[in-house]
Amino acid sequence: MSVWRDVQKQAGQEMVRRYWLPVRVLGVDGAYVRGWGKIQPVLVAVDMGTGEPVTVGYVDEKDPQAVKRFLEPLVQRLGVSVIVTDDLMSYRVVADQLDLEHQVCQFHLRRWVGRTLHDLKERVPAEWVGIVEETKALVKELPVQGDRRLLELWRRIPETRQGRNGSELSPLDQLRFLLVRLAENWRRYRVFDWQAEVPWTNNPTEQVIGKMKMRARTVRGYKTWSGMVSGLLLAGIGVN
Repeated sequence: MSVWRDVQKQAGQEMVRRYWLPVRVLGVDGAYVRGWGKIQPVLVAVDMGTGEPVTVGYVDEKDPQAVKRFLEPLVQRLGVSVIVTDDLMSYRVVADQLDLEHQVCQFHLRRWVGRTLHDLKERVPAEWVGIVEETKALVKELPVQGDRRLLELWRRIPETRQGRNGSELSPLDQLRFLLVRLAENWRRYRVFDWQAEVPWTNNPTEQVIGKMKMRARTVRGYKTWSGMVSGLLLAGIGVN
C-alpha cells in the first residue's frame, strides 16, 4: 500500500507539472491494457518535442466522438496545432473537426498500403499492374504533386460497378478506391515535409506505449482506473 500511495502521489505531481506545459505537436495512439479483469482501451498522448507522455485517457481510439472529447481540451489548453497518428479514420475525422494539421505515421501508411497493393497485384488484370507499381512508388517517394498523379491514374481505370448489390468489389474497383483515398489524404502524409518539428512517424508515442505495456504485464493487470492511469503515466516517463 505504501508503494501504491507513492505511485499515486508521484503521478499526481507529474500531471500538475505537465498541465500547462505547451505542446505544439502531439502524438496520439491507442493501446489495450489489462485492467479490472479484462482488456481496456487506452488513448495515449505524447509531446513529440520531448517524447514524454502528456496524459492517458480511458478512450477507444475507434470512436471519433470519444477521441474528440479527449483531444479538444488538450488542444485548447496546450496550444496543439499538429497531431501525429496512424491512418485510422477516427483520427482523420477529429483532426478536421478541430482544425488541426494531421501527420499520418509513414510506417503505418506504407505497411497497410504495401499489403493492399501486394494483394491487388496478384488479382488485377496484367495491363493494370503498372498502376499498382507506380502507386507503390508514389507512396514511398511522396512527391508534392503526388495527389494529382494518383487522380490521373484513377481516371484511367474503368469502373466495373461490381459491389453495387452487396457483392464484393472487383480488384479494379478496389484499386480505384485506394487511389482516391490516397489522393484525398495526400496532405496528411506530407506535413513533416514543410514543418521541421513534425516527425514522419509516430515512433515516440509507440515507444512510450511499449514502456507502459511492459509495466502493465509486470503488475498482472490494474484493479482501478486511478491505479492504471498513474502506473501507465509513470511507466511512460521511465520511472521504475
